[in-house]
Amino acid sequence: MNDVLITYGWVRSSYAALRNLAAHGLRVTVSDSHRFGMCQSSRLKSGFVNYPSHYEDEEAFVDAIAGHCKELNVRLLMPSHNETEVLARHRERFPGVLGSLLPDARHCAIFNNKARSYDLADSAGLSTAARISYLDPAELAGSIKAAGIGKTVIKLLTGNSAKGVFYAETPEEAQRTVQRLIREYDLEPSRYPQVEERIYGEGWGCSALYWHGQPITFFCHRRLREKIATGGTSTFRESAHNEQLVQFTAALLGKIGWHGLAMVEYKVCPITGKIWFIEVNPRLWGSIPLAISAGAEFPYLAWLCATEGPDAALKYHQDDRVLMHWRGRWFLGDLMLAATQTLQGKPLQALSTVCSGKTDAFDDLFLDDPLAFVGEILHYGSRFVASRSLNPAEKGMVG
Repeated sequence: MNDVLITYGWVRSSYAALRNLAAHGLRVTVSDSHRFGMCQSSRLKSGFVNYPSHYEDEEAFVDAIAGHCKELNVRLLMPSHNETEVLARHRERFPGVLGSLLPDARHCAIFNNKARSYDLADSAGLSTAARISYLDPAELAGSIKAAGIGKTVIKLLTGNSAKGVFYAETPEEAQRTVQRLIREYDLEPSRYPQVEERIYGEGWGCSALYWHGQPITFFCHRRLREKIATGGTSTFRESAHNEQLVQFTAALLGKIGWHGLAMVEYKVCPITGKIWFIEVNPRLWGSIPLAISAGAEFPYLAWLCATEGPDAALKYHQDDRVLMHWRGRWFLGDLMLAATQTLQGKPLQALSTVCSGKTDAFDDLFLDDPLAFVGEILHYGSRFVASRSLNPAEKGMVG
């Protein structure tokens, strides 16, 4: 009997879930299409199984996961990344408790589409960046000027971790970028990139676990540093409660009766306090190690909901035990950022990145499981050799 099967095992979020569940004595098998990764190298796993990439062959991927679950007698399937929506579309293959954590595929489809998620946020009363409507990409620059907007952000409708996000200083640059993306990804008009006004502020996140529309818990954090200066994965962040973010997140997720795990990203103006909705990660998220180490044990709470019911999770979790101003750091991410800063001729900035201030917990450095960090390095190294990028996008990941 295996208690949990986690997919996309190479990444920090999956490893954080593995650590949290294993700490409660659960047997966790991890799975991935890659040989190297954090969970693959961890001593905490009960086993590892392989599957074909869902980007290349969705049917073969689902068949493999269903087969592993049956063969290993898995009680709960815990998807980690974009494969969450794929598995949710095939919910009938994972009956009972096994697939009980899978969200509604229709809701995943909303949150995995920039335009549809903005529409939902608008309808829920959240503030969003001004968007530019256009039918003819050749007229985009004129539309941006007419709206009185200068700097813009161009987003492919599907993407994650800063993949598919581009910045333009002028309307003309925005138009050229959009035209290039349409050609590069062969986009139909319904998939044209979203163009919006660039907004500035601190990056915040509000994470949540919902069980069939019932909120179990929320957790807020503030970003202190990001691997990509313009936005993306955070390498350093701290827990900090923000009641407005909780209310906005509850309004957004509650509007559709969300089920499962999710993290909603926001920008907050440090002067006025105004909050803008950015996006939703309808799955495990990159900063979940911070939440778990601070006391918001999302993976274990999800296990309790699935196996014992939401009341058991509510009884176990106590909000007043969650540590505030608790700081978490992705060490390898900071090393990659420091390397980039050094190549840019900013050695002092690189030194500051490496020698960060108070850190309470790491995403990837653990004395009781050192090979997990080795597996992380091997994964990024192998992908860099193959793609010459530390943040590569697989075919089908963006567009």
